[in-house]
This record gives sequence, C-alpha cells and structure tokens, in this order.
Amino acid sequence: MRRLIMGMVLSTLILGCSTVQRPKGIDTSTPVQHQESIAAGVAATMDDRESETIGTLGGATIAIKKNDLVDLVSNYLIRYINEKAGLNVERVEISDADSIKLIASKNKVKAVIILRIKSLKLFSNDVMPGLIGAELILELSVFDETGQEIYRRPVISHFENPIESPVVEKNAKELIESVIKNGLSQYGKDAELKKIIAKFKYGGLGATLAQIF
Repeated sequence: MRRLIMGMVLSTLILGCSTVQRPKGIDTSTPVQHQESIAAGVAATMDDRESETIGTLGGATIAIKKNDLVDLVSNYLIRYINEKAGLNVERVEISDADSIKLIASKNKVKAVIILRIKSLKLFSNDVMPGLIGAELILELSVFDETGQEIYRRPVISHFENPIESPVVEKNAKELIESVIKNGLSQYGKDAELKKIIAKFKYGGLGATLAQIF
C-alpha cells in the first residue's frame, strides 16, 4: 500500500495536473423495448458545476470535462430508467427556455426527466490513507406531459475506494463511476418516485402496486 501511495505522489509530481478522460461507462445504444410501457423523455444531464476541477489526489489537481461527465451520467440514467424502472426511453433536447409541454407533445412522451449535476468532488481520506473518496450531488426532476413538475429531489452520494493503482487517473475513473451508480441507486429506492413511475406504467393501479412492491 505504501508503494502505491508513493507511486501516486511521484507520478502526480511529474504531471502536476490530470484531466480524467471519459470512463468507458455503459452502452445505451440499444435500449430494451417494453411492449406494455409508456415512453419517457430523458434530457441530456445538465452540469451545473462552476469548475471542471474536482479535487486533488496525491498532490495532483484532478479535473473532468463537463461533456465527458454529462455523457457518462446520462448513460447511467438512461439505463436505470429503461432497465430498472421499465420505461421506454426517448432522448430529448431541452434548455431552460423550452416548454416542457411542447417537448412532451413533440416527442410523444408521457413524462420528461431532467437530471442536474450540482457538484462532484474527490478527496483523500486523512484518517485512512489507503482510501480515496468522492461526493456527488445530483438533482432529479420529473415533469408530466402537461409540463407540471411532479417530482424534484436532490441526493448526496458518497463513495470510497481503496487505492489499487499508482495511476491517478485509473483510481479517479473507477471512483467517479462508483459514486454515480450509488447516487442513482438512491432514486431507485425512493418510495415517492416508485409511485410516480408505477402510475405512469399502470395508471390508477400504480400507487397500489408501488406499495406492494
């Protein structure tokens, strides 16, 4: 473990700053088609971070580009909605000035889902030097086809990984993917969101089914 830490320190002293290239993530090019389910419009994740810098590891400044983080989080969100929530997914383009109602009508979707990245930070664990951690703040909003916001909730995701490689970027990539999955899993456990999804899928029976499952 000491050798790994020293390796990280030496490599970052040479580099000074490291920009994390987009992790491989997951493939969402062929989503599952659910015959009896409705379509939900999913906007590209919005990155509200003021800076692309996400912290320091081993003395090096770590950054991840907004476009890379947006693509990564968006793909994990789409997989969750498509495979875990059982909704068909339609990617939609949206900005703050757009009408949700018009977007829903144009794309023939019953709901529009928007996820915002509020913050992402990496840090070293001062108490346990063999660990590095991450904190991710997300905010998920769901709108119905009339444009009314029916759900909004921020979540704070924490995750820690052991240092397994002297390569700073490799450790950072693995940690970023882990903290994203942990954050989205919190939405998967949210009873209120489960009821909303069930109502979309099953109509009036949705709330009852959500309570059962």
